[in-house]
Amino acid sequence: MAKEESPQNPLSDWLRLQTDFQARLADETLRYLRRLQGAAAPVTPGTVLVPEEGSELKANAKPGGAFELALDVKNYQRVHAMAAPALDPMVSSSGITWYPEAEFSPEFSLVAPDESVKFTVRVNVPSVLPPGMYIGALSLRGLRQQVFRISADITGSSATASHSSESKRGPVGNRGVKPKSAKSKKAKKS
Repeated sequence: MAKEESPQNPLSDWLRLQTDFQARLADETLRYLRRLQGAAAPVTPGTVLVPEEGSELKANAKPGGAFELALDVKNYQRVHAMAAPALDPMVSSSGITWYPEAEFSPEFSLVAPDESVKFTVRVNVPSVLPPGMYIGALSLRGLRQQVFRISADITGSSATASHSSESKRGPVGNRGVKPKSAKSKKAKKS
């Protein structure tokens, strides 16, 4: 005698939907808190972060365009470590201050011992930003407060790619962070 399949239980459907909702809510809450953390107080006042030699990231872009920065992060510690990139304001030699709009992929990551993760930072350049050289910092929170100097040459001409300098001794400062090349992209016009 064949066993008849019973119709799906409405309670199990409801439970599955609630579980999916809670998972999405937790993910969105973490994203919101990450953005809030970076905007409100990324570091304690009085903290000084000094970029190590060979940790400069360079990019070229034009107003209305964009550029990308890439970092490979390896955890050399014996425990898991949280890594989260944060972009500080960028300033020109004339004092123009730019608070960049950036997208981080991923926004944060829990890195297991001896594992690596690649972070990509896409920075949109406002169309009203005057041309010039803008200097700022990209901090990597969680892994010993690593910081990278960013030099963004904003020109009136078309965007071109530039390569960052890398430390000859391997990962920057032997902390497991290695800057990669910056890629410039043109912004799509709607």
